[in-house]
Amino acid sequence: MWANKRAGPPAVGPQKRLIIKGLRAIPALPENYKTDTLARLQSAIQAIQLSQPTPQGLEELYRDCEGLCLHKFGSDIYAMVQAELGAYTRQRLDEINHLSDASVGGSVLELTTQFWVGYTQQLDMIKCIFLYLDRTYVLQSANVASLWSMGLNVVRRCLVDTDIKSRLIRLVLGEVAKERDGKSADQTSVKCLVQMFVDLGLYSQFFMPSLIDATRDYYVKESRRLVGSLVATQPAEGPRPTNSASAMSVPQYLTHVKLRIDEETQRAALYLSPGSKAPLLSTILAELVEKHTERLLTTSFDAMVDAHMLADLANMYSLLSSVNQLDALKRYWAVYVKKVGLRLVQAPELDVGLVSDMLAMKQRLDDVMKSAFQSNSMLAHALRDSFEDFINSRRSKPAQLTAKFIDQSIRSGNRSTADEDIDSLLNRVVVIFRFIHDKDLFEAYYKRDLAKRLLYNKSVSADTERSMVQKLRMECGPGFTKRLEGMLRDMDFTSDLDGKFTNLQEAQEANNIGFHVSILTQAFWPTYEPMPLTIPRNVELAQEQFVQFYSEKHNGRKLYWQPNLGTCLLKVSFDEGPKELSLTIVQGTVLLLFSEHDELSYQQIQENTGLEDVELMRTLQSLACGKYRVLAKEPKGRDVAGTDVFTFNAAFTSPQARIKIGQILLKEAEKESKEVEEHIQLDRMYQVDAAIVRILKARKRLDHTALMTELLSRLKFNSTSAEVKERIETLIERDYIKRDDADPSLYHYLA
Repeated sequence: MWANKRAGPPAVGPQKRLIIKGLRAIPALPENYKTDTLARLQSAIQAIQLSQPTPQGLEELYRDCEGLCLHKFGSDIYAMVQAELGAYTRQRLDEINHLSDASVGGSVLELTTQFWVGYTQQLDMIKCIFLYLDRTYVLQSANVASLWSMGLNVVRRCLVDTDIKSRLIRLVLGEVAKERDGKSADQTSVKCLVQMFVDLGLYSQFFMPSLIDATRDYYVKESRRLVGSLVATQPAEGPRPTNSASAMSVPQYLTHVKLRIDEETQRAALYLSPGSKAPLLSTILAELVEKHTERLLTTSFDAMVDAHMLADLANMYSLLSSVNQLDALKRYWAVYVKKVGLRLVQAPELDVGLVSDMLAMKQRLDDVMKSAFQSNSMLAHALRDSFEDFINSRRSKPAQLTAKFIDQSIRSGNRSTADEDIDSLLNRVVVIFRFIHDKDLFEAYYKRDLAKRLLYNKSVSADTERSMVQKLRMECGPGFTKRLEGMLRDMDFTSDLDGKFTNLQEAQEANNIGFHVSILTQAFWPTYEPMPLTIPRNVELAQEQFVQFYSEKHNGRKLYWQPNLGTCLLKVSFDEGPKELSLTIVQGTVLLLFSEHDELSYQQIQENTGLEDVELMRTLQSLACGKYRVLAKEPKGRDVAGTDVFTFNAAFTSPQARIKIGQILLKEAEKESKEVEEHIQLDRMYQVDAAIVRILKARKRLDHTALMTELLSRLKFNSTSAEVKERIETLIERDYIKRDDADPSLYHYLA
């Protein structure tokens, strides 16, 4: 233990000095020091290479290396180590190279693997012995590699300078091919040798190009064999084995390709360099998919979509996307949609269920888009364009049928949609409506049907009607739904006004027949032709009373009556008992005549009602020849003639207390549709005329091509060149525009 003592006074007496003198002679190394030490180190290296104990201990060998380095013999040690490693490597690789691929003592791959594993272990031990050399001579010398790098370079030069490199690559690729064929392969040797190529810096330069070439050759042959024997797709198919020689369908082939991709991905992760995966998979996809894109799509794409094979379509989308072939898929997708759609639209016999079929088709294709095509925007755009093309390939009919489908869906008593959310259905129909160009024609048909639902109280609910009009407003703007919204407002106004008039009638019980009136704004509602009808006196009195009531509240407005749009409820006494009959105003007027007369001829009925023959005949036919025959006629028959005589059928029986007797429908549906279309065509002519005049008024002069281009861009409906030329000629005749005297294709605006 150290003690803390105070320094004493300096010693008294003479002081001694320490004198250091140089050596009289420099010590010399033993005569054979360098040779003997190198020999010992060389023997140690050879013993390590032969997997034998070293003659000296590792520490003694380290001291020998250190001593030589201290005496500036580092270059001699380095050269000796390099020579020993080179000689050993050349000897071992030559021995292996002279063997057959599969010799008795082991295959070339196994022996090379054993050599490489042993060599790296030996090199690691040698590096430990000569660590002082690495830390001094190697670090202090320029362009001198470390012992580990030098040892790898020795093997690298031996492989590059001989043909064993090519042989090893060939054998490794042979094992890979065996594994691809489903056979057993020496994965351990392959993994070790691939790592050897990576460590030696030979992988990218020599092994990788050979691997890509071999992979390409393998899958070229496989794709030719499989694609050349593709068969038609069947709805239900099982998978094929990977190496099956039997014919495949396209879905089975796509599954096979996905399996190949998975196998190669696993193979790359197991014993290939991480950088190999991308070029390897790119090569496989190019040979199996990209070069055969047209064949795959041509053979089975339509059948796969028809069979709703979502998983297989998802495989196709994924593979084509990986090789940048979605443009080809888009082309076939668009053609398929048009082809299927045209089969529906262009077949008049399918008109009854056209909209339902289109909704089902759209739903099915949307499922394909979502589940198989990942809602790809390019394919979704192609779907929309194709739908728009085929729907508008047949003018007017899709618009008419879509309006009719909505009418049937919203109409009360429609059992087909009783269990379905109507709002959801209408949303889907609006998607179909979005593709229709003839929206003005749709609006005309929809307005006509809406009028019938509102007047005859046939809507599911007023909220549903408003919701549908709101959907149309969101699609086309307020200008499109202005009249429809006006019709709904009229019904709201009528409901309020009718309630007040009903209170007035109840106060005057003497003439209270339950008279209700709907006030319709003529600008909003469809145009109806007036029908001559002599109404019963009590109804006429109620009508006059309402006119007076209405005039007091809305002075200056004129009312036009449309009895052919009204309905009535009559209480009729039969022998069986009283019953309530729901009739049209015309039917009720005719039936009320028999409350005063037991028998009336056709001529007498016509004189009392003022009806025309067509209307009177179908009215009498509904009362005397239909399902509910409340009138009897002579002679009996299903048709009504001008000489028939009618009597009240007091013997009429029915288990129902209230009976609705429908009017016989005239075969005028086509005529009515034609009138609607003619009205729309007339409106379109006016719009074309106005657009042409506006354009030329702004431009003053314009050639025919430019006029057509700008005009068609402004119109909201389809119009042919012939129709436009006809309107141009009409405007020229009416002196709105004129042709240029020198250039007939040039038009001038006339102020």
